[in-house]
Amino acid sequence: MFGRKQTVDPATAPGADVIIRAEGVVKTYDTGTDQVTALRDIDFAVRRGELVAVMGPSGCGKTTLLNCLS
Repeated sequence: MFGRKQTVDPATAPGADVIIRAEGVVKTYDTGTDQVTALRDIDFAVRRGELVAVMGPSGCGKTTLLNCLS
């Protein structure tokens, strides 16, 4: 009755559904004289109920990744 309350994280519960998955994402921009790789071999998964933040310094590819996922 006065035991410890246990909670289950829905994102890590067995059988949690993956609702977004990306594997091996690569994004390259052609500048006309050169090619610039913005993303290289990115794997990404979000499970139902999971809260995800994409963080990093300016210019690291956060917006590029989100645009690829949209």
